[in-house]
Amino acid sequence: MKNYFALVLLCLALGEIAAQVDEKCLSCLRQYENGPRNSCSHNFITKTSCGIYKISEPFWVACGRPGYSWGHCTTDSKCSADCLNAYFRRYASRCANMLKKPVSELTCADYVRLHHGPDGCGMSASLRHSRAITSCLWPANMFSS
Repeated sequence: MKNYFALVLLCLALGEIAAQVDEKCLSCLRQYENGPRNSCSHNFITKTSCGIYKISEPFWVACGRPGYSWGHCTTDSKCSADCLNAYFRRYASRCANMLKKPVSELTCADYVRLHHGPDGCGMSASLRHSRAITSCLWPANMFSS
């Protein structure tokens, strides 16, 4: 029983490690969202989202409320990145189940879909965002000499 418990903890830890996005992915997400640190946008789905990653208050709550406040976190690049990674860790297995693959095989494009909500990976509307990130990660001219 003790070994089983250790194995479960190891699997959970590996899932947490796999559910991190690298700096290149965060950079592409910043470019795509194109949000100045202290700006907010409004839409009918997420209401108000702010900062370089366009984090809404419900997203911030779901990522564990890092920083002093939602407003502070959206203007602080480290807090925002930490919030994204915490959110991705929280919902990575849900996304992976929707895409019918293990968490360890989730890509940056998958995490971008997840950025649009816990069910983002299952929404066809999020594919457009995913494609935009893919073009950032793999520029068309990267193989030309």
